[in-house]
Amino acid sequence: MDRASLNLRLYLAARGVLHGSRRRIPRVLLPPKQPLGHRFSIAITTFEARYESYFRPLYRSLRRTFPEVPILVAVNGHGDPASHSRYLDRLCRELASGEPPHCRFLLHDRVVGLCQLWNELLQISPTATTLVLNDDLRIDPWLRRWAEAMQWEGVELTLLNNTWSHFAIGRQCWETVGAFDQSFSGIGFEDMDYTARASLAGVTIQGVSCPYLHHANDQPASTSFDGQSERVWGKYTSANQESFFSKWQPCPAPEGIYIRQLGGHVRAMAPLPHLPVPAPQVSGAGILYPDRTP
Repeated sequence: MDRASLNLRLYLAARGVLHGSRRRIPRVLLPPKQPLGHRFSIAITTFEARYESYFRPLYRSLRRTFPEVPILVAVNGHGDPASHSRYLDRLCRELASGEPPHCRFLLHDRVVGLCQLWNELLQISPTATTLVLNDDLRIDPWLRRWAEAMQWEGVELTLLNNTWSHFAIGRQCWETVGAFDQSFSGIGFEDMDYTARASLAGVTIQGVSCPYLHHANDQPASTSFDGQSERVWGKYTSANQESFFSKWQPCPAPEGIYIRQLGGHVRAMAPLPHLPVPAPQVSGAGILYPDRTP
């Protein structure tokens, strides 16, 4: 083993010990050092099958760790209206009702695509930067210290731990690149589309490590999109796959944009229109039902 490899292994081992020790610090011993409510918002998309095992404990943990930070939740619809109605009633009873005004819930009755949910959350975000989280995460108390040290004001588009399961996006970046494409009616491939569009818009996607977020990568037996299209790649929808390849085609490296998930480059099949973002809607009731709005 050469010296460089040995030094790397020693560094990784030391970092692992450091992060492991921080995870065991009780939350009560980590009082806030600085206010964060004006610096970023937290946005989460979720659906019925993730509620009890993942989303409810995640939301409660985030509220304890970031009591002053706006938390925005978009709940997708489901194919069984009766079951979904009971789920929304339970979610309101156990979480949403009585929450402070900086915590807002968008409760859908019908199934909509992930892109629409992301656009809705960014539309109501009251801060210039929004941290978008998956709903099957577990967080460590030290995430508070990490967030206090993060340079939120300079964020354009930053992936945490090299995954779109948790990313931070600035309002200016969203406006520059454009809204997430709601022709992606399910889940999957929308991140690849936005990666390519960001490149065309001159936005470089940054990356940052955050060892205090733990992704379960859960693949539930049912999803919001069952019955609308088949699954591909384990959990993505075939409708989104078709939408992506109707816009982008594989190409040689010098001619295109590299997409890590595909392991290759793509280029647009035709000029792409800019997708304008909706006007901000940063005030309103804590619980909203978008599908019931006239």
